[in-house]
Amino acid sequence: MTGNMLVTATPPTPNGELHLGHLSGPYLAADVFARHQRRTGATVAHLSGIDDHQSYTEARAVREGTTAAHVADHYGERIVRAWADSGIRLDVVGRPRAMPQHRELTRRIFAELYERGDIVARTRPLPYCVPCDRWAYEAYVSGGCPYCGSQSGGNSCESCGRSNDCADLIEPRCTICGTECETRSCERLYMPLERHRKALEEFWGDTTMNGHLTALCRSISDDGLPEIAVTHPANWGIEAPVESFTDQRIYVWFEMAAGYLADADELGDWRAWWTGDAQVVQFFGYDNGFFHAVLFPAIFSAWDPAITLPKALVSNEFYRLDGLKFSTSRQHAIWLLDALDRTPADHLRLFLCWDRPAAAQTSFAQEAFDSFLHGDLLPRWHDWLKDLAHRARNADTAAADPAPEPAAAERLRTRTRRLLELVGEAYSLPGFAPRSAIALLDLLVREAAEAGQDGDHLAAVPGLADAHARGVSAQLSAAAALAVGLCPVAPAMAQQLWVALQLPGDVADVPWNRALDGIGVPAGTGDLSTACALFAPR
Repeated sequence: MTGNMLVTATPPTPNGELHLGHLSGPYLAADVFARHQRRTGATVAHLSGIDDHQSYTEARAVREGTTAAHVADHYGERIVRAWADSGIRLDVVGRPRAMPQHRELTRRIFAELYERGDIVARTRPLPYCVPCDRWAYEAYVSGGCPYCGSQSGGNSCESCGRSNDCADLIEPRCTICGTECETRSCERLYMPLERHRKALEEFWGDTTMNGHLTALCRSISDDGLPEIAVTHPANWGIEAPVESFTDQRIYVWFEMAAGYLADADELGDWRAWWTGDAQVVQFFGYDNGFFHAVLFPAIFSAWDPAITLPKALVSNEFYRLDGLKFSTSRQHAIWLLDALDRTPADHLRLFLCWDRPAAAQTSFAQEAFDSFLHGDLLPRWHDWLKDLAHRARNADTAAADPAPEPAAAERLRTRTRRLLELVGEAYSLPGFAPRSAIALLDLLVREAAEAGQDGDHLAAVPGLADAHARGVSAQLSAAAALAVGLCPVAPAMAQQLWVALQLPGDVADVPWNRALDGIGVPAGTGDLSTACALFAPR
């Protein structure tokens, strides 16, 4: 494909470090998708950011007796480092407090929607913690979800994905001191979504999203689209640009919609990425589904109908650890930077793409990691590369007769192309599935290994040396295909294999069509199993 493609991964909250659950979700998935799309000819921009103004950032600061700015800066830097160390290739990392355009565009969109009547004042009950002398919203309040009954934070429920208005939580309690909140009347600014029903229904019909997200949109629509509070009585965040509400702060999820535009502006004019023929694909966890599938499209279509709404929304379910959800706020996690100190980034990427909670929740277990990677996948791939290197040293592939290829070698080349085509489909929409890509690449290794073992019988027979050499050449091309196909998931491993095959440049820059047409490998390949250290199991 050609043209501009914007790939976004929802900005994480800097109230703690990234953990394996984060990597298994939008960040790794968006990176894999963006890496592959670049090879198809698209001009791809991959962006995320740091959600500085989240109330969860301030709440951590309150508990630790420090400032929200300190918490945001400290963990923001740790998050950016974790992305880099895990091979997440971002073109823009939005830092709201360091980007004037972010604040200006957020306030501009808010003010214009208010002037048009898309944002209105409402006086409604809001929980209040008397001992803390604080309004309790979002990170500061928890209680039973009014829709599913699960324990929920303020403003949105992680379990069912529905929004709440805080006061409708069952037995709301302050998350700082644990006291049961009282409710008081509070005038805030709201965005009624019902008036945007037509635009939302058209969007839902046009975009690609999974069944869980589709069901969420349908249930919200059937119950009547809600009015969403877009300001809160707070001190942390961007001030509301509306007279009489300047002491309130813009809801951070409204801010994020504008932030996606502001981040794209770092690439030039944001309109190049959000209007016209540009394609937008957004990655996020299901708990952020309401915002990406309902609130953001309503904001965008209301403010500027020329904005191109996302072509696809790719959501994931929760990744668990020992049966419980990875949680920064509850400190139940394997921190990504700690894991990277012990494990190569590509090994984590391989396993997490395999174990990714795409349609259902999955759970990380060290035993499963070791069994899959070091007990199964890597031993098979390593043994094949070792055997292939031995065959390549003993077969004169450079002098092989250029006459029509033996049937076995032709079959392997045909099969390599077909499997690589399926790998490309697995990296693309609508059926994005990195797990399937890994399974297909493993199948390629299995079939190439079987072809090699079968071809070994030809090596010692006079008159069949050429057929054997042609077969080895086809296996070397399969190894090159493995490198190309593996690159989005495990870029360092792919590059190691590419270099070991004595192929030039960076495997990430190989156009996808060239890979499908087949890549010839020069004669004289060395010891692949030694050169490809990342393929070696423990």
